[in-house]
Amino acid sequence: MRAFSWLLILLLAVSVSNYPNPFSPKSGQITTIECIPDTTGEAFLYIYDMAARFIKKETLDLQGGVPNRVAWNGYSEYNELAGNGVYLYFILDNANNRIGKGKIWVINR
Repeated sequence: MRAFSWLLILLLAVSVSNYPNPFSPKSGQITTIECIPDTTGEAFLYIYDMAARFIKKETLDLQGGVPNRVAWNGYSEYNELAGNGVYLYFILDNANNRIGKGKIWVINR
Protein backbone atom coordinates (compact mmCIF):
# COMPACT_ATOMS: atom_id res chain seq x y z
CA MET A 1 0.00 0.00 0.00
CA ARG A 2 2.84 2.41 0.77
CA ALA A 3 4.30 2.10 -2.75
CA PHE A 4 0.89 2.87 -4.22
CA SER A 5 0.48 6.05 -2.16
CA TRP A 6 3.92 7.30 -3.28
CA LEU A 7 2.95 6.68 -6.88
CA LEU A 8 -0.29 8.60 -6.35
CA ILE A 9 1.62 11.55 -4.86
CA LEU A 10 4.04 11.51 -7.80
CA LEU A 11 1.18 11.54 -10.32
CA LEU A 12 -0.52 14.44 -8.55
CA ALA A 13 2.73 16.41 -8.41
CA VAL A 14 3.32 16.02 -12.16
CA SER A 15 -0.19 17.19 -13.18
CA VAL A 16 0.60 20.91 -12.62
CA SER A 17 3.61 22.81 -14.00
CA ASN A 18 4.65 26.23 -15.23
CA TYR A 19 7.08 27.31 -17.93
CA PRO A 20 9.36 29.10 -18.45
CA ASN A 21 10.53 28.99 -14.88
CA PRO A 22 12.25 31.27 -13.94
CA PHE A 23 10.84 34.08 -16.05
CA SER A 24 11.42 37.83 -16.39
CA PRO A 25 8.22 39.90 -16.56
CA LYS A 26 10.26 43.12 -16.74
CA SER A 27 11.57 42.02 -20.15
CA GLY A 28 8.08 41.09 -21.36
CA GLN A 29 8.10 37.35 -20.66
CA ILE A 30 5.05 35.52 -19.39
CA THR A 31 4.84 32.19 -17.61
CA THR A 32 2.25 29.58 -18.49
CA ILE A 33 0.72 27.45 -15.75
CA GLU A 34 -0.62 24.16 -17.05
CA CYS A 35 -2.68 21.51 -15.29
CA ILE A 36 -4.28 18.28 -16.44
CA PRO A 37 -7.17 17.65 -14.03
CA ASP A 38 -9.37 14.59 -13.86
CA THR A 39 -12.50 16.73 -13.38
CA THR A 40 -14.41 19.28 -15.43
CA GLY A 41 -15.67 22.61 -14.11
CA GLU A 42 -14.64 26.01 -12.87
CA ALA A 43 -11.45 26.43 -10.83
CA PHE A 44 -9.35 29.29 -9.51
CA LEU A 45 -5.61 29.96 -9.66
CA TYR A 46 -4.19 31.90 -6.71
CA ILE A 47 -0.69 33.40 -6.66
CA TYR A 48 0.98 34.53 -3.41
CA ASP A 49 4.43 35.81 -2.53
CA MET A 50 6.59 34.11 0.11
CA ALA A 51 5.18 36.40 2.82
CA ALA A 52 1.70 34.99 2.02
CA ARG A 53 0.54 38.26 0.44
CA PHE A 54 -2.10 37.84 -2.25
CA ILE A 55 -0.81 38.72 -5.74
CA LYS A 56 -3.22 37.42 -8.40
CA LYS A 57 -6.38 35.38 -8.96
CA GLU A 58 -7.40 33.86 -12.31
CA THR A 59 -10.43 31.79 -13.26
CA LEU A 60 -9.98 28.54 -15.19
CA ASP A 61 -12.60 26.51 -17.04
CA LEU A 62 -11.23 23.00 -16.51
CA GLN A 63 -11.72 20.26 -19.05
CA GLY A 64 -10.88 16.86 -17.59
CA GLY A 65 -8.04 14.91 -19.14
CA VAL A 66 -6.75 17.71 -21.38
CA PRO A 67 -4.10 20.38 -20.67
CA ASN A 68 -5.61 23.58 -19.25
CA ARG A 69 -3.39 26.66 -19.43
CA VAL A 70 -3.40 30.13 -17.94
CA ALA A 71 -0.72 32.79 -18.51
CA TRP A 72 0.67 35.20 -15.91
CA ASN A 73 2.52 38.30 -17.08
CA GLY A 74 4.11 39.03 -13.69
CA TYR A 75 1.70 41.80 -12.68
CA SER A 76 -0.50 41.76 -9.58
CA GLU A 77 -4.24 42.41 -9.34
CA TYR A 78 -3.26 46.05 -8.69
CA ASN A 79 -1.12 46.26 -11.86
CA GLU A 80 2.19 46.24 -9.95
CA LEU A 81 5.19 44.40 -11.38
CA ALA A 82 6.22 41.41 -9.28
CA GLY A 83 9.62 41.79 -7.67
CA ASN A 84 12.46 39.25 -7.80
CA GLY A 85 11.78 36.15 -5.77
CA VAL A 86 9.73 33.00 -5.46
CA TYR A 87 5.95 33.02 -5.76
CA LEU A 88 3.61 30.21 -4.77
CA TYR A 89 0.53 29.21 -6.70
CA PHE A 90 -2.26 26.74 -6.19
CA ILE A 91 -5.39 25.78 -8.08
CA LEU A 92 -8.67 25.10 -6.26
CA ASP A 93 -11.91 23.80 -7.74
CA ASN A 94 -15.38 25.06 -6.73
CA ALA A 95 -15.50 22.63 -3.80
CA ASN A 96 -12.16 24.05 -2.49
CA ASN A 97 -10.32 20.84 -3.37
CA ARG A 98 -6.70 21.50 -4.27
CA ILE A 99 -5.96 20.40 -7.82
CA GLY A 100 -2.29 21.35 -7.77
CA LYS A 101 0.39 23.73 -6.56
CA GLY A 102 3.83 24.95 -7.50
CA LYS A 103 6.48 27.68 -7.39
CA ILE A 104 7.25 30.45 -9.85
CA TRP A 105 10.67 32.10 -9.89
CA VAL A 106 10.71 35.74 -10.98
CA ILE A 107 14.04 37.22 -12.06
CA ASN A 108 13.65 40.73 -13.50
CA ARG A 109 16.48 41.66 -15.83
